[in-house]
Amino acid sequence: MPSIRQRVSASTGNALSTQKFRIVPPTGALLSLWIAGVTATDNYGLAIGNQDIVVQGTTVNIEVSADVLDVDRDQVVFQEPIPGGELFMPVNVTTEAQFLIALRYL
Repeated sequence: MPSIRQRVSASTGNALSTQKFRIVPPTGALLSLWIAGVTATDNYGLAIGNQDIVVQGTTVNIEVSADVLDVDRDQVVFQEPIPGGELFMPVNVTTEAQFLIALRYL
């Protein structure tokens, strides 16, 4: 099961643009996402192709502790079926946010 874990310390139009597993095979996958940030106004979106998984502008969870992504509390998407295509994730941060995407290919 491939995963992408990343810290984002500056706003970006696509936090996944250079990530190895951003291309989902044509058979699709089940996607899970965890995200947390330092600032309450930080926000993000997640899409595959033209299909939104999380609408852009959704605020991040606040980190439970500095530099901690808590998989029990920060999960926002759980095994969502997605088609094949390229993942796209805009992130707007004031200080820093971190996320983890886990893919289970079908």
